Amino acid sequence: MNNPKPLITCKSWWMKDNPIARRFEALAGLHSTEVLIIGGGITGLTTAIELAERGHVVTVCDAQAIGAGTTAGSSAHLDAHPEITPRNLIDTLGPDDAAVYTSLRLAAIDAIERRSAGEADFARVSAYQYSENGNDGAELRENMDAARQLGLSVSWCDNVPISRAACGYRIANMARFDCRKYLSRLVDIAVDLGVTIFEKTLVAGPTEEQVTSLSAGDGNVKFEHVVCATHCSFTSGNLLYAATPPYQSYIVVAKVHRPPDDALFWDNSDPYYYVRRVGEDHESLILVGGCDHRTGTGDSVKAMECVEDWIHQRFEVQSIVQRWSAEFFEPTDGLPMIGLGPGKKNIWVATGLSGVGLTLGTAAATLIADGIEGKKIALEDAFSPNRMALSKDWLLEQGTAAANLAERVWPASSVSVKDLDDGEGHVGKVDGQHVAVCRDVDGCIHTLDPICPHMGGVLHWNEAEQTWDCPLHGGRFTASGKRMYGPPESDLKTIT
Repeated sequence: MNNPKPLITCKSWWMKDNPIARRFEALAGLHSTEVLIIGGGITGLTTAIELAERGHVVTVCDAQAIGAGTTAGSSAHLDAHPEITPRNLIDTLGPDDAAVYTSLRLAAIDAIERRSAGEADFARVSAYQYSENGNDGAELRENMDAARQLGLSVSWCDNVPISRAACGYRIANMARFDCRKYLSRLVDIAVDLGVTIFEKTLVAGPTEEQVTSLSAGDGNVKFEHVVCATHCSFTSGNLLYAATPPYQSYIVVAKVHRPPDDALFWDNSDPYYYVRRVGEDHESLILVGGCDHRTGTGDSVKAMECVEDWIHQRFEVQSIVQRWSAEFFEPTDGLPMIGLGPGKKNIWVATGLSGVGLTLGTAAATLIADGIEGKKIALEDAFSPNRMALSKDWLLEQGTAAANLAERVWPASSVSVKDLDDGEGHVGKVDGQHVAVCRDVDGCIHTLDPICPHMGGVLHWNEAEQTWDCPLHGGRFTASGKRMYGPPESDLKTIT
C-alpha cells in the first residue's frame, strides 16, 4: 500500500491537554422536567443557565460527552463584527435593528467574560479587519464607518500588525478565550443551579407541531418546552435545513518566529482567513483557520494544505502543532435562525449561527428564555426560523443538494477494494452493490450503506478526517459507520 497523506488530528488544540471525559450518566427510564435542552455546547449550556437562573427546571441531554461538539472545535474568537460585513448588515436589517443585533453580540462577550470568572483564559484584545490589497481601502473605510454606526469602537489602521496587511481597521474591546475550559465552567455553573445533565443520551428529533415527550437514550423525557441547541436544525423543517447548509472550516496551530500582536485578525478574502495567538502561555503559537467549503463537497486534504501554505507564506514556521476542522451551519441570508421552529408551538431552535456561534449561541440563550416566558424576543421576525431566507446563495445551495440526491440514480463507478490504500474510501459499486467502502488507517475494510439515514443524502469520504460526510444536511460518521455529529439519529448500516 502507498503511504497515506498526512491526516488531521481530529482533535482541537483546546482538547489536546484537556481531553473530553464523561462526568454524567446516560439517561435510563422516565425523566420529567420543565425544559429539555438537546445539546450540551455553548448554546445549550448557556440556555440552561439562563433558564435556571430565572427559576425554571431544566435538563440537558448530549448525544456524546460535553465538549465533543462544535464549541470545543472552534477558534475561540469572540467578536461582534458582522460576518456579512457591517454595510451589508445595515442594508439587510436597517440601521436600528442592525445596531440591536450587534449589541446582542457585545452583551454575549460581556456574559462570557462574567461567567469565565478568570478560569477560561479570557482576555480582552483588539480585532482587525484587513486586506492585503491596498486598493481595497475605500471599501474597508465604508465598512468601518458602518461598523461605527452599529456601536463598535473602530479606528483606521495603515499599519495593521500582521504580515502582508496593506490596510484595515481596528475594532476595540473584542476578546479571546479557551472554549474547552469555558464549557467546563458552564457545566459547573449549571450543576450549581440544579440543572440535570445526561451524557451519551441521543434524543429523538422533535418533528410534531407540539410535543411533550421524546425518547432519549434508554429512556424517555417529559417536558413543557424543548430547545434544539445541536447547532444544526434537528427538527423536521425542510425549509430550515435548506436555509442552513453545513460547512467545514479548517484550523491549524503553528509555532512561528515573530507572531503577530495578541489580537484577532481576519482578512477580506472569500472565504476569509482568521488568525489569533493561542494565548499568553504560548506566545509563539498562532491559530489560523479558513478554506471553508460545504461539508462533503470539497477536498479536505487540499483545504488543510491551503491553510498551511497560507501560514508558510506569511510567517517563519518552526512546526505545525495541531490540525483539525469543525462544522458549522451557514444561513443563506446571513442571519441566524433563533426562535420557535417552523410551525412549532413549544419547540425552540438556535441554528444557522455561521462561524460566530460562540457569541450568537450565547445571545440565543437570552432570546429563547424570553420566548419561553412569553416575553417579546429582540429581532423576533428577523431571526425567525419560519422565514424563507431566500437569496442567491439559497438557490445555489439547493443546486448542491439536488446534485447530491441525483447521485442516488447516477451510474456508479466500480471500486476495487483490494487496491484501496490505507485511509482511502469511495462510494461506488462493489460486486454489483452500491456501497461506501474504505480501508481505515489501521488497514481494516468497512463496507457500508452509502445513503445517510437522515434524509437520504449520498455520503462522501473525508480523507483528512477519515469520516463519511453527508453534503445534504451535514451528518457525519466514523470510518466504521458510527454516528458522530449532525441530524442523523442512527449509525450507517453495514453491508455484508
